[in-house]
Amino acid sequence: MLKRLADRSCGDCTACCEFIPIRSPELDKPSNTLCPHCLRGRGCTVYEVRPQPCRGWYCGWFFLADLGSEWHPSSSGVVLRPEAIENDAMTVVILRRSAFLLSEAFAGAIGAWVAAGVTVSFERVGPAGHLPAKTEMNGLLAPAIQQRSLPELHKAFSWAIAHIDNHHRWEPDGLTLRTTLAETTNNSFQSRSVTPFAGQS
Repeated sequence: MLKRLADRSCGDCTACCEFIPIRSPELDKPSNTLCPHCLRGRGCTVYEVRPQPCRGWYCGWFFLADLGSEWHPSSSGVVLRPEAIENDAMTVVILRRSAFLLSEAFAGAIGAWVAAGVTVSFERVGPAGHLPAKTEMNGLLAPAIQQRSLPELHKAFSWAIAHIDNHHRWEPDGLTLRTTLAETTNNSFQSRSVTPFAGQS
């Protein structure tokens, strides 16, 4: 079972309050749509009564001690999905084209995972209300990893992202924004940056 690292915090990050779709009795939220109960850069305004899907979700940065602060989603533009980490699979959600994608830290980790036999996939968020697109990267990256070529890795990253953006047919997620949650007062507002066990808002 994955163990969350105690010294890591969401800080001002609210990425998971936006890109993840939510289906619950209290809240339906389409993909890549900011939750109506989230204040960007601060956190959840209904923290005490937030839906169950929001209570236990933490991105992979909370579990992987080898990844430094540069992997924090706020600065990297990248989110690691935690769901399959224990099954030797890593899904890298590309929220935006950031300089981090061309860094040695990113290329080094991706290359090391592929070389170790971990199945690495890139997932690209789509338009609001549409499902993301996902592509496995191992075969595409293998030649560059064998050559130990950072430029070739960067070319493969850029090609994969551009291919998804330019050719993928985005599918609607079928969700319509709906909430029965009432906003809390300012006195009970809790920021994810100061709440020890605040995962997704």
